[in-house]
Amino acid sequence: MKLKILYTLALALFYSCSEDYATNIKQESDVESTTIDNEWSDNPYKLNIVYFVPNDMSPVPDYESRIEEIIFDAQDFFASNLDRAGFGRTSFGLDIKSDGKLNIITVPGQQGKNAYPYSGGGGVIVNELNTYFNENPEEKKSEHTLVLLPSTSGDPLNPGGVPFYGYGRYCFALDYEYLDKQYLGEDSNLGNLATKWIGGLVHELGHGLNAPHNIGRKTVKSTLGTALMGTGNGTYGKSPTFITAAHAAVFANSQTFSSDTRSDWYSKETANISNLKGKVENNKIIISGNFTSSGTVATINVWHDPYPATANNEDYDALSFTSKPVGQDSLYIESPLDDFHKLDGQYQLRIGFIHENGSRVIRAYEYEFVNNVPNIEVINTKNLIDRSSWSIVEADSEEDNGPASGMLDGDLSSFWHTQWKSTLPGHPHHFVLDMGAETTVKGFAFENRSGLNGTIKDFEMFKSNDGENWTSLGTYSLARVQNIQYIDLPSVQSFRYMKLVTQNSHGDFDYTHLAEIHAYNN
Repeated sequence: MKLKILYTLALALFYSCSEDYATNIKQESDVESTTIDNEWSDNPYKLNIVYFVPNDMSPVPDYESRIEEIIFDAQDFFASNLDRAGFGRTSFGLDIKSDGKLNIITVPGQQGKNAYPYSGGGGVIVNELNTYFNENPEEKKSEHTLVLLPSTSGDPLNPGGVPFYGYGRYCFALDYEYLDKQYLGEDSNLGNLATKWIGGLVHELGHGLNAPHNIGRKTVKSTLGTALMGTGNGTYGKSPTFITAAHAAVFANSQTFSSDTRSDWYSKETANISNLKGKVENNKIIISGNFTSSGTVATINVWHDPYPATANNEDYDALSFTSKPVGQDSLYIESPLDDFHKLDGQYQLRIGFIHENGSRVIRAYEYEFVNNVPNIEVINTKNLIDRSSWSIVEADSEEDNGPASGMLDGDLSSFWHTQWKSTLPGHPHHFVLDMGAETTVKGFAFENRSGLNGTIKDFEMFKSNDGENWTSLGTYSLARVQNIQYIDLPSVQSFRYMKLVTQNSHGDFDYTHLAEIHAYNN
């Protein structure tokens, strides 16, 4: 509690040093007390609302009452959308004080405003808040935090200058004099500003509650409007704005929306697709298959994202669909082509397994439209051989956080990565796979991690039954994609050990990496 007392004293000191603070800030006793019956006051986890003030600034007048109204309105917006999407009227929990007011944690920054710029300032704030919450754990009500800062632009009609984005489970927004719900919907400069910055706040809050960007389906535009996590930050409060069903599924399995207490929130889970098929039927893309998972999968989302993404449009045009698992181990999702905004070019298909504990596992594939028809069959899997007895018995180089064993754990976020930190050995790199016994193999399958710089390009494979005498299986190439890639051998063969020797990597890096390796026999 020592640091908490110091924070309280620091806050009181910088308030007292502001000459006009007493005249500009309404004292709590001056504000009419209104008890609010909050529908989600019993949620065991609450969204942390932090008002972060650099030590050379003061809060914007009336920030508590203005922000409270905006947050309560956003809470209802989320609840209405989740209800429409079939998840019930549920929303993020909030910490409500005994007088019915929203608990906004006002934290004085340790540095001046220049230490918290838009670019890079979020990380500095997170570090300070981690220290604050470590010393005051009773004030942290969940893993999700919305941080607001006073605008540093000096112009209330052109606010800015502070972090305004979301990453991890933190999201950032700004406060300025006219950040007030009363202006939402007005056909005026203040109304346009309110939509931009309040809509932006709610959009970033979506990121802080686990949602990526996406776009609404073409067929619902006329009725539901613009997706919040697309360009809804520019329509919120002004024209119809909504949360897509896929994002409603994400929020429904987010910690602050839960009515249950559990100790494993966001604990890492794995999910593997053992069989995947794609086809076009009745003007729909149909994705089906089987999967295994270390935890309970609550929902499966599919994104069709025009690919490659551009710097100005990363994921904003990703079309999303959602479905419940079929039984315990099957998936089936339909994506009507009438919902697509364009039927040409390349797409990235992402299949997301959302677990009950909020953990997400994403598998990605690439396909393209040819003459307005998706070549979705490219995602179809082969029958992979069981790997439970496999091991990597040799690797020429690996980082501590990139062991070669990561190629056999079914987790794309763990992978073999050759050394690059302290030393940087060049190609060729190699590893030796032991399949545990002589195995009949038609070919090998490879999966890359999401970061594709340095992926294996050209390589040679060798076979052996004793791990000492090697015979070449031929030279091959892999593409710089996340799709699972199948490499057929010249003929079906039986052997125990396979050695892979790289020749180069995409981008001509000295290092390389690989997330998963499999084999198939038919």
